[in-house]
Amino acid sequence: MASRKRISGGSAMNALEPVGCSKSHKDVLDKLARVAPTNAEVLLIGPSGIGKELYANYVHMHSHRSAQRFVPVNCGSLSGDLLENTLFGHVGGAFTGARVLSEGLVSEAEGGTLFLDEVDSLSLPCQTKLLRFVQDQKYRRLGEGRLRQADVRVIAATNSDLEQAVIEGRFRRDLFFRLRVFPVEIAALCRRPEDIPELIDVFKERIAAQYKLPPVQLNLALVERMQRYEWPGNIRELENCIAYLTCLQLGRLIQPHELPLLSQLCDTPVQHGEQAAVLDDDFQESKNRMVAEFERQYIERALKITNGNVSAAARMSGKNRRALFELMRKHEISPSAFRNA
Repeated sequence: MASRKRISGGSAMNALEPVGCSKSHKDVLDKLARVAPTNAEVLLIGPSGIGKELYANYVHMHSHRSAQRFVPVNCGSLSGDLLENTLFGHVGGAFTGARVLSEGLVSEAEGGTLFLDEVDSLSLPCQTKLLRFVQDQKYRRLGEGRLRQADVRVIAATNSDLEQAVIEGRFRRDLFFRLRVFPVEIAALCRRPEDIPELIDVFKERIAAQYKLPPVQLNLALVERMQRYEWPGNIRELENCIAYLTCLQLGRLIQPHELPLLSQLCDTPVQHGEQAAVLDDDFQESKNRMVAEFERQYIERALKITNGNVSAAARMSGKNRRALFELMRKHEISPSAFRNA
């Protein structure tokens, strides 16, 4: 599917429809197009970096709500009263420092769509508060006695196994079934490599315009190698890779050996001895070790590209600055080591 620019309802921000030509991608868009005209809650399931917000916006733009706002919310940053205040707002004097009225994101999304990303990260008390709203679309602003009625469609997204979270008591069963009216699973990029050339074409033009640089020129062998790579960071990692190559400004075709962001593991088959070594460890320990290594390498690459600028690295990574700082502290990474590197 060719990319098409869309205007998020009531917003001046441009969005892109999800891009791809694989059967998996087309099946997802077909399902979303079918559910879009309804008011059914949609649960998007897929790994981090796959562009779930784009798919949610696709539903919004193909619904009767497209003239109104599409409001994304990162649930990972919400806790306790912050959830109520962010979603539902407050009246002046509701708490210390609340001098003026805040209408909240639910009010902002009135008539449109509220997208709850990383819904699995909500604490149990927050899940209870969210359930009350999703059930009957009624809410109160902090400090206000009046019960308000909302007309908002809710789309949620997760990169974890919510069913397992319900079994383990980490996610409310009633909220799970309330959000999971129409579940749609989005495949990781490595499971649909035929989408990669089309995504590259879109990113080349977008990043060139963003940085005011010529579009990068890629060797065919390089694109084929990119299709063999696992892309643990999915589409976000691919976009960052194109950004890096664009900023090199080589003015010629990029060759496969000039892809420092890609792991050599994509061209090296795992040996039986290595497989056995992996199985010597507990599954969770092995997973934690691999995740930690990916986090460290990803942050170091982002800081290298941005010359140690933490804010720029956070924007490139799709994380908020505070979360990136926490990961840097966890892995003992200093931004100064990447300045003028």
